Amino acid sequence: MTTINLKRYYPYMTENMTMEVSDEIAAVLSMGGRLCDSYKRQKRRNGECSLDTDPGFEADVLHGPMTPDEYMEKQERDLALYDALAQLPPVQARRIYQHYILGKSKAEIAAAEGVGKSRVCCSIERGLASLKNILKNSL
Repeated sequence: MTTINLKRYYPYMTENMTMEVSDEIAAVLSMGGRLCDSYKRQKRRNGECSLDTDPGFEADVLHGPMTPDEYMEKQERDLALYDALAQLPPVQARRIYQHYILGKSKAEIAAAEGVGKSRVCCSIERGLASLKNILKNSL
């Protein structure tokens, strides 16, 4: 039999209280305490995850799954966008797709194509203006 202090395992207790428990129970409580201490060390080392931190994942947590109607509307919007992109000149469409869909920076696109960043910026701006007109006329 092993004697344990219950205050160690129940922090809300205000006074020390000891109790005799079997060796197996004492081993399990000891292991649980070590796991708790390990978790606290990991939190300190890695930083605590919060919904308020950046990049937050609160959108995934707070918003429920899409309804079938919302899903269909999103599919229709995506199809309209891709159809409009297909109507643009190939260079503009490729640059807009790389920047807005793939998330590449304008400098990365310029370096990959071997052109100046200003040419990529102007091409994207002209393409967006054309996209706006195409989508406005199609809706």
